[in-house]
Amino acid sequence: MSVKDPSWLAQHLRSGKRVLIMAGALCDKLDVDGKSLLDYVADISKKTNAPIAATGNTVTGLRQRATGNTVIGLRQRGIDVKKAWAIEMANFAHRDWHHPIMEKKPQIMVLVGYSPLLASNLVSVVKGVETVVLGDKYVEAATYSLPDKDSYKAWRKELDDLVGALGKS
Repeated sequence: MSVKDPSWLAQHLRSGKRVLIMAGALCDKLDVDGKSLLDYVADISKKTNAPIAATGNTVTGLRQRATGNTVIGLRQRGIDVKKAWAIEMANFAHRDWHHPIMEKKPQIMVLVGYSPLLASNLVSVVKGVETVVLGDKYVEAATYSLPDKDSYKAWRKELDDLVGALGKS
């Protein structure tokens, strides 16, 4: 289902359900209209108290971008993060949960930093867990997904609105 109201999504993420954030490899590579996608992952984690399953280099980051910006990884920000394989997390959510990132199976998995195709493939494996995709393209297979955006500026506004609403929840 397409979520057009970031405040509704923020309230849902703060509903008391167990939330796990999956940070894909695009998080430390992609700037959304001047702000790192990794910054959004960190903000959402802090405001929801959700641990992060980090794929790619999102645990350490610490990379100089062509723009001159340095990306600081999640661990250096003091975030509860563990390195994980994306498909491993999806498989654990499909079957019995056995991962040290959280004791019980998450009730909501938030995917950030995955291509639409990869996000769709991952959420299609997950069973018994709500999935939220925070990308710039709508992912039909997800329980909840942001609608298509025609620019990074529009995507940044959605993410800013979500983070702002999380602070008010």
